[in-house]
Amino acid sequence: MPCWGGRHHDPDMQRTVILFTMRFPFGRGETFLENELPVLCDLAERVVVVPQFPDGAARPLPANAQVRTLPGDPYARATLRELLTWSGPARKLWRSLRQDAPDVPSWRSERRALFQRTLQAVHRAHLLRDLLRDPSMEGGRLYTYWLHDWVTALGLLHERDPRLRFVSRAHGFDLYEHQHARGWIPFRSFQLEHVDRVFAVSGSGLEHLRARHPRYMEKFALRHLGTTDHGPGPWAPPDPLHIASCAHLIPRKRLLLWARVLEQVRIPVRWTHFGDGVERGALEKAISRLPANVQVDLKGDRDNARIMDWYGEVPVHLFVLFSELEGGVAVAAQEAASFGIPLLVTDSGGVRDLVNERTGRLLPRDPDPGEVARWVEEYPESAWCTPSARDRVRAFWEQHFRAENTFGRFAMEVLGASD
Repeated sequence: MPCWGGRHHDPDMQRTVILFTMRFPFGRGETFLENELPVLCDLAERVVVVPQFPDGAARPLPANAQVRTLPGDPYARATLRELLTWSGPARKLWRSLRQDAPDVPSWRSERRALFQRTLQAVHRAHLLRDLLRDPSMEGGRLYTYWLHDWVTALGLLHERDPRLRFVSRAHGFDLYEHQHARGWIPFRSFQLEHVDRVFAVSGSGLEHLRARHPRYMEKFALRHLGTTDHGPGPWAPPDPLHIASCAHLIPRKRLLLWARVLEQVRIPVRWTHFGDGVERGALEKAISRLPANVQVDLKGDRDNARIMDWYGEVPVHLFVLFSELEGGVAVAAQEAASFGIPLLVTDSGGVRDLVNERTGRLLPRDPDPGEVARWVEEYPESAWCTPSARDRVRAFWEQHFRAENTFGRFAMEVLGASD
């Protein structure tokens, strides 16, 4: 049987995973891969990371991981020669857009831009074919971190060589149509036809795939992400109540809504936030209006390792996330839970896989600030603000979201242990 790289190989030869990312290890994004990659590297002989946009500073990688990039501009379009070479798959890709479009006006209004995206996909597939023909890629198992552009390019390769197999995770923007201004995801039917398996990172994501694309139901499965164990966080009585959060300061994270909650809280509170963004100025103005009993420390952007060190040194009583739009099971909330910190999170994306009666309170997607403020005021005297509650939070995280377990099982699937 051909391996996921599309070739027969000796089972004793080096096992390679080829991991396709958006930017990782460049830049500061996709921090969740910092938890997964070491586990994958422990089980594979070698991991080759192929970012779509290799810009910014590169983060250090495990010794048996390396980066390979496609040459040239990632937005470059196919030449006439490439288009002729790939004419059959390109025509099928183009036809799939009519199937994906919700209506004819949507198709017509986007046709010019979609034609450019089709040319980009063909060019990327052409370069990717040359990369995968490299002898060092022999036997590589193909794994894309996002159900996005790389899946389209690999689908074009699969159209020409059905032996090639690849799998993909699916998170948020790459999964939910409503997260796109057009309300649809171009090339989705083509992607799902050619991908071997799609692993949603949350239960709600899996439900969405099954409801939206029942034709490919047998390809979909749930595989959670996870976070690394840094041990339990320290405990101290709430004097004052210390609340932490970690998110980009952008509208959909709704830090301004959380500030409205704090306006109505009358007990002593210290709020520490990690993250920066376009809403920092607006948030600073909101903070200036908070009552004297609320103290705020905006830490700005910090490396993930520094944030984990902070959790391990500073007693935190509650973690909050007021996001309007999450994709999977928010990694920042998983990290807090790993230290035993109870969670106060709005119901968005896949967070309900983590937030329940054992780990905290799941708020409505659009919570009432006054009601939340009253809950916060009662929190220090509640059963949640106790060492035993923290033990339950950490135990649930360890059972369902500990990186060594979740990523270990998934890595064995990628490596083909179940083939």
